[in-house]
Amino acid sequence: MLTSILQARNPRPNGLVVAGGQLLTLPTPLNVRQTRAYFKRGVGLAMRHTQHCADGLRQLADEFERDWGEAQVQIFATPSNTHGFAWHYDDEDVFIAQIAGKKDYYLRPNTVATHVPAASAVFSRFKQEPSQLQAATLIAGDFLYIPARWWHMAICHEDALSLSVGVFPRGLDEADAL
Repeated sequence: MLTSILQARNPRPNGLVVAGGQLLTLPTPLNVRQTRAYFKRGVGLAMRHTQHCADGLRQLADEFERDWGEAQVQIFATPSNTHGFAWHYDDEDVFIAQIAGKKDYYLRPNTVATHVPAASAVFSRFKQEPSQLQAATLIAGDFLYIPARWWHMAICHEDALSLSVGVFPRGLDEADAL
């Protein structure tokens, strides 16, 4: 799966190169060999909107959209003993499938920025968050649901590949009409 996404050309995946909670200005790798070279440096990769790059991922997004609302599929390739993104939240509900490796996910309800759209400038508010920390360890084959606007971050224990589907739910009235 990773190879086909990295090699997609029309369109290219929207790749973000990340390490230690920071977005890096390195180019998105074009193949697994380049991705492995990044892994050796502790650098991972997030690829957004991959439903436009592979038919199977488009079908997955379509299934979520049919039942829930607008969906986008992301793939995360993260080296062992690292983390990509720091504490943050998403405006959408997130469904994670752990494809390979092992990750600890840390989560907290958001009580300090509940109505503020997700943006890097607001993520420092996490330091003010008083809600209780929750954790889940995912291994290959596990799934996790993270409600919209919940704080979260993940730390890898093994080289890992994760797939997430972010869903912007339709309103209840609109869903009932279907």
